[in-house]
Amino acid sequence: MKCVGVLLLVLVAAVVGCVEAGGEGEGEGEGEGEGEVGEFLEALRTVDELAALGDANGTVKYVASVDGVDRAPVFERCLFQNMGVHEFHLPFLQSLPGGEVLGFNDYIQLVLQRPTRAWWGGEVRFVERVHPLTGDDGVVIFALYTEDSAGNRLVADDVVAVFARLSACAPALAAKLAFAPTSSEQTTTTRTAQAQLAAAGIGVVFP
Repeated sequence: MKCVGVLLLVLVAAVVGCVEAGGEGEGEGEGEGEGEVGEFLEALRTVDELAALGDANGTVKYVASVDGVDRAPVFERCLFQNMGVHEFHLPFLQSLPGGEVLGFNDYIQLVLQRPTRAWWGGEVRFVERVHPLTGDDGVVIFALYTEDSAGNRLVADDVVAVFARLSACAPALAAKLAFAPTSSEQTTTTRTAQAQLAAAGIGVVFP
């Protein structure tokens, strides 16, 4: 599969059996020490907070509720996960109260398939480059996991919806956000919709 969402699923499947879900006392957001973070943050205020959660490449995975959906364990919020604690989405979701029973097929239905989607899933990362719309230095690129199948492929409205959710959860970084397609299918769709996205204030960073 060329779609990054499907590739992600293969990786998730490989680790689900190796990662034990955390207890209910875990995942309370910010850590107790100054400058520390816990298993996740519900909001990002600075690029430094993003970096503190990131993996070796500075990438942070997020899950965020679809508007109007209030479902455990995400509820109506964004969760930016600590990549040093959980590398993949499913083990992270299973570590949260209410997510313990989630399985691989649940993840596919709740994140990747449009008719049953409850949460957006993807990645954010800071890159040192000029923003495609504002011309300012520094971009927080966001990617969105989708399934390359009929009815589930990326559409422009998906990008608009995720941009709005991330802007609300990281208002101080909203002006730096730009979408980054991660597959040939997403790139084709995004090129077609680039003017529409720009009119909505959404810049695009192509591979």
